[in-house]
Order: sequence, then structure tokens, then C-alpha cells
Amino acid sequence: MKIIIYLAASANGMISNKRNVPDWLSPEYGEGFMAMSQRTQAVIMGKTTYNILSPEYLPLKDEGSLVVLTHDTNATPSQSNVLFTADGPEKIVAQLTAKGHTEAVIIGGTQTVTEFVKAGLVNEIILVVEPVLFGSGLPFVSDVEFEYQLALVDVRKLNGNTVQLHYEVGDKRD
Repeated sequence: MKIIIYLAASANGMISNKRNVPDWLSPEYGEGFMAMSQRTQAVIMGKTTYNILSPEYLPLKDEGSLVVLTHDTNATPSQSNVLFTADGPEKIVAQLTAKGHTEAVIIGGTQTVTEFVKAGLVNEIILVVEPVLFGSGLPFVSDVEFEYQLALVDVRKLNGNTVQLHYEVGDKRD
């Protein structure tokens, strides 16, 4: 299964501000986010991202699979295609594959991205760089002790100030 990370970042690499409010994102990011979610029909996110989006802004309504990583697996989902799970990345990939998905997109946040990167399951990264700097916030990944080589596939200017970088993830170096 192909796993794609699709995230926006500040110019200094933060994927969220300390207020945890996505008011800095461009409309072009939102359009790409929705298009990617509709294409894959399988979306993976952490509980904080889910709480920000649910219920009005979830990228899939009653179709597809929305997997939410959380320790609160008894929470009540806002719609029928949401699965709250504490399972690890390998098991989540196996579950999505069993449902017939061939690719999935991770839309946040740091802990979820870090778990999939550490597991070596990420194939592509699409990073939308927004024209903003945060003094503090959430990094793309945290607590990693290795490197991945990335190969640039495409660069697109989305508007006058926002760019999209598309990478393939190469080999891991410890």
C-alpha cells in the first residue's frame, strides 16, 4: 500500500502554530487536501487533527475510511466511516489493505506522521509551504534518530506566495 503524507508547513517547518488553529492555511492547500483525500478514499490522522476537523470539515463524509489514531478508542465518532484505533502503523495498513485500499493519505499531526515515518511505511511526502513563520508550534516529525533521502518529484507554485513540494521517500539511514 502506498502511504502519502500531505501537510502544510510554515516556512520554518512547523505544521501547526502553538494556538493549534489552522487560520494560516491557503485556500489552495485546502483544495489539494480535499482532492488528495477524495482520490485515496483512505485518510489517516491523529485525534487532535480529527478534533479540529470534525464534524464539518472531515475530508470524507460517508464514503471511504477515516482512521484516527488515539488512546481513547471508545470515543463516539461523528460519522460511520471513522475508526478510532490505538493500533500501530503496520496493523492500520493491513486493515486498510483488507478493505481494498491501495493508497492512503496522512493529514496530521506530528505524532501520527512520526509513527509512520519510524515504521518505514511512507512512500511520498507532499508538503505545501505557506508564507508564515511560527516562533513555536508542532514540527513535521519528532524524536527521530535516522535520516531518509528524499527525491524531488515536482515543485508547483500554488499562488503568489505558496509552493508545493512533492517528494518520493528513499532509503532510511540510521
